[in-house]
Amino acid sequence: MKYNTIHFVCIIFLLSGNIVKGQQVIDNYKNYNIRNSSCEIINSVNIEMGKPAYSNAFSSLRSEAQAVYPLQKQSDVDGYIRDFNLTLDNTKKRYESQEFLWKTGREIGKYGLSVLGSYADAIPSKYLTKFLTPAIQQGYELYVDHEIEEGVNEHKEDIDKLIKDRINLLYTNGIDVRTASDGKAFEDMFALAHGEIPALNRDQYGIFNKELTKRAYDFIAANRAEIQLINLKTTQQYEEVKQQVNTKIDDFQKQITNEVNTKFKELGNSIAELTENQTEIFKTLNNIQDRVKANETKIASLEKEMVQFKDDVVQLKAIQEEHDKLIAQNSFQIDILSGYTFQNLNTTQKINALEKGHFDNIFKPDEKQKLLGDLKDIKTKETIISVASDINNYSQAAYGGLVNAGILKGKAAQTVGKLMNVVSIATGIARVYAGDLTGLVSIVSGIGGLFSKPTPSPEMQMLTQMYEVMNKRFDKIDQHLDIIETKLDTLASITINMYKTMVLAFQFTGNQLDRINWKVDNLNVKATALLYNDYQACKTLKDIWKSRKVSFNSYSDYQAYYGQECKQCLQGLTDFTIGKNNSYFYVSSNEQLKNEEVVRNEITEIYEPTRNLFTLFYSQNLNSATYALMFPFALTKDANKPLYYVSKIDNLKLLDTKQVFDNYFSYEMINEFTDLFLVFGNYFLIKGSNDNFKPLTINNYLRSDQINGVNQDLLETRLTKLLNIVQYSISQQSLMSGNLMLDPIYSTLFNFSSDENAKDLAIKTLNNNKLLATNFAIYLLNKNLDFTDTLKVKKLFSEAATDSQSLDNLNSLVSLNDIKFSVDDSSKKLQLSFERKGQTINILCPDFTSVLENKMINSDAIYSLLDSRQKINSKLIDLTFTNNLQSTSETAERFKYYYDITK
Repeated sequence: MKYNTIHFVCIIFLLSGNIVKGQQVIDNYKNYNIRNSSCEIINSVNIEMGKPAYSNAFSSLRSEAQAVYPLQKQSDVDGYIRDFNLTLDNTKKRYESQEFLWKTGREIGKYGLSVLGSYADAIPSKYLTKFLTPAIQQGYELYVDHEIEEGVNEHKEDIDKLIKDRINLLYTNGIDVRTASDGKAFEDMFALAHGEIPALNRDQYGIFNKELTKRAYDFIAANRAEIQLINLKTTQQYEEVKQQVNTKIDDFQKQITNEVNTKFKELGNSIAELTENQTEIFKTLNNIQDRVKANETKIASLEKEMVQFKDDVVQLKAIQEEHDKLIAQNSFQIDILSGYTFQNLNTTQKINALEKGHFDNIFKPDEKQKLLGDLKDIKTKETIISVASDINNYSQAAYGGLVNAGILKGKAAQTVGKLMNVVSIATGIARVYAGDLTGLVSIVSGIGGLFSKPTPSPEMQMLTQMYEVMNKRFDKIDQHLDIIETKLDTLASITINMYKTMVLAFQFTGNQLDRINWKVDNLNVKATALLYNDYQACKTLKDIWKSRKVSFNSYSDYQAYYGQECKQCLQGLTDFTIGKNNSYFYVSSNEQLKNEEVVRNEITEIYEPTRNLFTLFYSQNLNSATYALMFPFALTKDANKPLYYVSKIDNLKLLDTKQVFDNYFSYEMINEFTDLFLVFGNYFLIKGSNDNFKPLTINNYLRSDQINGVNQDLLETRLTKLLNIVQYSISQQSLMSGNLMLDPIYSTLFNFSSDENAKDLAIKTLNNNKLLATNFAIYLLNKNLDFTDTLKVKKLFSEAATDSQSLDNLNSLVSLNDIKFSVDDSSKKLQLSFERKGQTINILCPDFTSVLENKMINSDAIYSLLDSRQKINSKLIDLTFTNNLQSTSETAERFKYYYDITK
């Protein structure tokens, strides 16, 4: 008995100790400085504190704080959104220096590469969107207000008479509403019980009575001087009017609420219909995606056959033709996938092009008809994405205008469009999500979250039935958004792989098959193996986490997965930030790589002449030109646009151009290192002052304001350093593709130029750099070939290699006399030829589709590096968004307590 008593006392003591400890964490949260926490970490802290050990006390704390910083009026919501926008803008500019860097990112995405280019326009971190949840919820309530207000207006004559009668009844009971000094005082007089006049039923019909009171206040404000109130008891009408008012208010409450209920059921059904349409379209897109993947398998097989039949000219030519056709098919189909997903409005253009026969050279009749059927199916179905895009594009237009213009066509689209229009205009959501329509779709997702967790305030009680109906309609929305996100990731991977294959194809046709094939199979493997000599612990741990599907949601997850290998990895990654030589990122100076014959040839024959030509062209403004290379464009005619944008900005940061040009980067190693660093980066944010990287306890983290601030500064420095290396590598790869050089090469070789050195370098570069030469051929043909009759030109392109008359006819369409089409003796493929300084320059012609669409073929590395750059930018913004909150403590506290704690 004694033992049990002691045991029981010990249990009570331990439990009380845990309670005290939990309360201490809650108390520390009150003093927690949100400015020294990344959005990702504060999310993990909030999820941690939503666990049973803290949840009740933490929920109470949040509720108390939200009462201090309410979001109950439109002005409150506007302030919340305004602070968010200002903070986001300041955060962007902090890392990109100029807003134009975000805007130029769109250019590469305009013509089929939106899956990469649109990242620059979107809010880069999913954690930032959680700040908007309260605003989305409030936007929904504003929409409800709007619908109730419309219902009141439909009965305005009867409602206004009812208001006058109630005002007179109040006057009869000694309450003169004309004396109210403000809206709150008027509400207290008009809505509450006075004598025999019952109060408005705010618990059950809160929103209706709010609108009724608002209308009454506006009526008094507009007619205060003219109003002559009547004492009804002197007119023998008191009882009759009192009964009528009570009855009519009750009738209108029920009638208008039921009308709004009906509208919301219709809205729910409309959302369900549009979501179902989206599901059907995703099935169609999946079919196209499957065909793309099937083509990728065929392409890989053909590339192996190229090696097998490299000495058989006839067989190799047939394989290359099929290879080119499959790449062109994939390019076209990927344009469809990315164009639809990002609403580039190119579906109709693709249908027209197919119907006119522009792509008959790459699609068989049955393939063409299947693709046309898919596109027409996509075009006719309205979805949440298409409605969101329309509202986003026309957010300043009146909803009625969108309907009248036929932009919102179907009944379901019009119903959902009305919701999105009201919410986006009322709360500024469209401004926040500029360029990112998936964010606008998240409005619907946010409403879904609201319906699944009804707010118990009196104003929302009337919507209980609506919640039940709408919850059934929104059950697919989160899954729907997950599908979109997965498709973006898949599409990015497909796009990168396809363009990599395309670039390699140009090298194949450039008689460099053995060299390029060896590089793909061996060099990248060897390069990344060198990286993991220093970071083997990172690779091991990353592979383990991946196999176990480890995820970091709550703060305790970081503590649970920290161990010896994690410590070793973090120690290795730290070396990167303290001045360690970055030679393992270089190919040209790395002892284990630079002596490879393939590497020496690529650097001396391709890279160095291209670099020397660039530095010759831009010797007077090398810094700004190098900076401009970081933003490659999608069309050859736009290849000089980045420099045009840069020239408008006077205060660009100075670049280390020597570091950019002197060492040739291994982009595979840079991408590998970036992925590693981002996987483990959060551990740098939550470590204590010791050197073993052990995460702080949640209690210490909440109290360690100074340590947290130092940790953030250090991680920002590390990420910025890594970003610079990624930028330098993008510049190199952009240089290799010919960005910024097509115009000056043309001027040097085809206009009068006395610079013999530039001519020599231009000739050498075109002869050796097959990728740049391909882009120059596309540029040259679009500048000097008559495309008036597109079908004729396409036919001549397909026949000129085997028919001399077609070759002559094709040459007759060229406006420059000294360039001509000819046939390469070895490959029997069409080529462009011209002579300069006694040397013949031969450039194998790209496929007709690339020429027609004027596409800039960028290096295969560009796309993966752009992806790495955006990941780093996203992390930097996530890291320091909170640091850029307004200087007033109120703004920081508001964001802190309204931050969403759901995953």
